[in-house]
Amino acid sequence: MSAGAPRRAPFAEAVRGRTLANGARLFVLENRFNPTLALSGSMRAGRLYAPPDRRLIASLTAGELMKGTARRTKLQLAEDLEGRAASLSFSSDASDPVGVDIGGSALSRDADLLFDALVEVLCLPVFPAEELDKEKKRLVGAIRQQQEQTSIRAYEAAMRRIYPAGHPLYRHKGQERIAKVEALDRADLEAFYRERYGASSLALVVVGDVDAERVLDRLEAALESWTAGPSPTFAAPMVPAPVPSSETVEVADKASADVVLALPADLTRTDPDFLACSLANSALGQSSLTSRLGVRVRDTEGLTYGIHSGFSATHVAGPFTISVTVKPEMRDAALASTLDEVRSFVAGGMTEKELAEEKSSRIGRFKVDLGSNAGIAAALDAAIYYGFGVSYLDEFPAKVAAVTREHADAAFARRVRPDAFTVVSAGTFGAAK
Repeated sequence: MSAGAPRRAPFAEAVRGRTLANGARLFVLENRFNPTLALSGSMRAGRLYAPPDRRLIASLTAGELMKGTARRTKLQLAEDLEGRAASLSFSSDASDPVGVDIGGSALSRDADLLFDALVEVLCLPVFPAEELDKEKKRLVGAIRQQQEQTSIRAYEAAMRRIYPAGHPLYRHKGQERIAKVEALDRADLEAFYRERYGASSLALVVVGDVDAERVLDRLEAALESWTAGPSPTFAAPMVPAPVPSSETVEVADKASADVVLALPADLTRTDPDFLACSLANSALGQSSLTSRLGVRVRDTEGLTYGIHSGFSATHVAGPFTISVTVKPEMRDAALASTLDEVRSFVAGGMTEKELAEEKSSRIGRFKVDLGSNAGIAAALDAAIYYGFGVSYLDEFPAKVAAVTREHADAAFARRVRPDAFTVVSAGTFGAAK
């Protein structure tokens, strides 16, 4: 911040909020930096709530919301928004089994245009059959293309091995997914929409050159009559015990191969250990260029094109994975080197220098993200979605700074057992197994 620049008020003081009678939560931050606004929001209508044998209903329902309403066709919606350089989107995928993401942007003068479209799409979708047919064909094509990607084949096979069928993180084989896509019809989406969509789990954040009270009044008037819908509560799926195993998936005519090391972990985004584990992982394998795995396996030994590790931690505890891209003939050496480095890291932990650098990087990226309306809206949305509250943005740098080396090392070591990985390779190996 330059000398003499006004100090930004704490988010806890600057953000105006309102909870409607139907449970919808609205948050607005006035930010006069430029004449734009950003919208970010969430609902609890992800794949966790869909039938276990048809999880993709959730992502299709979210994706088809913008395909037409009782008032406007897909083309009319697109023309009205794009003609004013506005955007609006809804999405849900396997990376977060609980939520549906809402995103939008517009010039401040077109705020009402964006809000009208948002409410119309949320409350009056019609799921046109012809649009669903087009999307099904697109999805089938995408799934077939994915089956040629060794990284996807390895990851999906690993998820089938570490999670039981019916778990929201279990991944069906490509042909099974294609069959499930082709079997879906408009009635399935309508039913899921009626069962899961409603105001009780809706949270919306607006940041930009707007009048907070006017936006709150405008959205309240538009949303107050929407049905509350189901309770936003959910039962977290169990975390299975690791069962070490290995598998080779043959994919013909591939010059490179991918190896995924995976194990189920109990870490969620709301776990008190999340920041500690995240900082430890950053030192081990977040970056192919600067992390320990990258420096050793990629740079020093030249065994991989790229390597990275990470926890998948949302409201649902996901896996810890390490992904390695290699020449097929270097797979075994790269795997051995990777596991050796993980063992060394778990045994010895981070250095003080690594922890200091990761803290500085994490706090710096956080502050950079808050340099735009979209970044602020996304950060506020995430804090609200995970139940941390608006003040979390004020507290985050101090929370990161407070993580000790002892906490990070212990929290990581409790969850990452080098002898417990499921290892799946995908590529052209021939007789090699």
